[in-house]
Amino acid sequence: MMTTSCALALAACAQGTSTDEPFVDEVGQALVNPASVLGFESTADWTASGGVKSASADHSEGTSALALRNFNFAELQSVPLTTVSGVTSTIAFDLKPPVSPGFGNAQLVVNIPSQGVHSVWLGQVNLAGLPAGTYSPISFNVPASVVSALSNTYSDLTFKIVLNVPQTTTDYVVDNLRFVGGAPAGPSKVELRVSSADDRLVLYVNGLQRRMFDIDDPSIGQRIDVSDWFGSGDNDLRIQTLNTEGSTSYGVEVWVDDQLVVNATCPATLCNGQEVRQGIVADLTYSVDTPNRPAYQPVTVTATSAQPGKVYVNDVYTGRSTPTTLSLPPGNYTIGVGLGTQSPPYDYTGSYREQSVVVGASPMTVDVTANPPLGIQEDTRIGILPIRTSINYSASLGGADPSNVGVLSEDDIERLLTQARATSARWLEPLSYGLAKWTVDVLPPVEDVPIYEPNHDGWDTGRFQSEHPTAHLLSDYDMIVLFIPQHRADGSLVDDESNLAWAWDDRYLAIPTTYTGEGIGVPNAGLLHEVMHNYEGYNRNVLRSYNGIHGLHGSSNHGYYAGSNGEHDFVYFYRHFLRGQVAEFEAMRPDQDWPSIGATSGSLYLGVFPVLRHGFNVR
Repeated sequence: MMTTSCALALAACAQGTSTDEPFVDEVGQALVNPASVLGFESTADWTASGGVKSASADHSEGTSALALRNFNFAELQSVPLTTVSGVTSTIAFDLKPPVSPGFGNAQLVVNIPSQGVHSVWLGQVNLAGLPAGTYSPISFNVPASVVSALSNTYSDLTFKIVLNVPQTTTDYVVDNLRFVGGAPAGPSKVELRVSSADDRLVLYVNGLQRRMFDIDDPSIGQRIDVSDWFGSGDNDLRIQTLNTEGSTSYGVEVWVDDQLVVNATCPATLCNGQEVRQGIVADLTYSVDTPNRPAYQPVTVTATSAQPGKVYVNDVYTGRSTPTTLSLPPGNYTIGVGLGTQSPPYDYTGSYREQSVVVGASPMTVDVTANPPLGIQEDTRIGILPIRTSINYSASLGGADPSNVGVLSEDDIERLLTQARATSARWLEPLSYGLAKWTVDVLPPVEDVPIYEPNHDGWDTGRFQSEHPTAHLLSDYDMIVLFIPQHRADGSLVDDESNLAWAWDDRYLAIPTTYTGEGIGVPNAGLLHEVMHNYEGYNRNVLRSYNGIHGLHGSSNHGYYAGSNGEHDFVYFYRHFLRGQVAEFEAMRPDQDWPSIGATSGSLYLGVFPVLRHGFNVR
């Protein structure tokens, strides 16, 4: 009981006899974890001479940091610490200012009276221009005499951080006081900060895609731990910058054990605020040496099947086929294998299997085909909304002509319904490796509200949806198809008929009867194309991924053409796009056709595979 009261009331016990003082000090130190103090895990471990301190969940390591506001000058004083390890001649802490300071400085003082170190000032670092809203390391040199003292045994070490900044009512955040540059006690820590990714940035390590950042990624500006991307030795870090429109920019920093080893910034010749073409606009590779990471291990992926399988790691196609041996650092992975056959135009098969693996300290072999196929992961519910009457454009009138009327027949409706179901069963399901299908219903036809075409191929869907609201249908269906007649009641085409199908808002598409000429029960490439537009919209807008140069309209830019590989229309391209296997190269251009690509090969692979694997979750 006496021990407890003294530990909680140190000042009062210090007034007792001298024989009590070492005992109280020893008990107090036993309750303090130096790593926790230096990691700012508890605000109770630091006193502030000014301002208001609080705990912050916005940390650069550990689980907490210390935030300080309402000050312009403050000293942060640690509780006394016992002997610390890993002492080097450089010490640093991380500082995150709320705004970029116009002036200011940070200082650090170390005190170990028992070792003859009395409030030694380690220096002053200028804070002017420090990036706002992101952690930056603030480093100080430690004199040799202090390094020697810190390497001894003691129980009275304290640190004092001094901040002198413009008056602030918002938080400066401090975290991770540590020694820098020494031999790490364990595996090296690798950290990454992406400061800019306009429009998108893809990072690979030794050929394996690790992450794609987009311009609005919430981790932009944050220093994040990516140690498990790297294995022992030299690692190739590949950085690709992707652009879809407008200007571009990128910025990537990498630290190994707090040493900055990569500082990749976009040159002014590229990132100058001017319009930049679509595609891969920068492709850079850096060597990152991490000798103190666990060794890479060979992971052999096999498939017990008549055909080689396409290999995926963490939902990303690798460009490899079974059997193949991957070189992976220890960690958790999901390895997938897609199997399929094709006998164009309509006979395809496809299945997808995957296995979660933990790569450890020894080689391993994975036969993913020992697992059953995943089965349907995305069942897209599609409602066909037949519009009985269309008022069509007439060139002679220069607008919608009330006498140029299309009338939808029951045969038209039956034709589209059977084509949609055949497209799902014979194309979408096998082309997605059996991961996706459509459930298609026909909704009651709209009898009393026509759809108008005031300009050629310029349908007024806004007017139609105003006069016949459709939003309530989206609670039951993922997509709504507006089915528009382009034939008169006698079966003849209307004047200036429209051959335009289109998709919008990731939920709607419009199909005219001129798109259904293949006949009853025949797969419809135009319908597949328009539904895939909504998948690619979800891939771009929700999953924040990249659909490539011109997206679904970029077939020729990637070397795919109508009839390629003997497949109907652009189905060869759609097959690879659904499976995430369309290769894009830096040399590809939005205004140039690419030679017929044949087998896919490259580093960046495009498509909507993640949408089909994990769901088109719009309802």
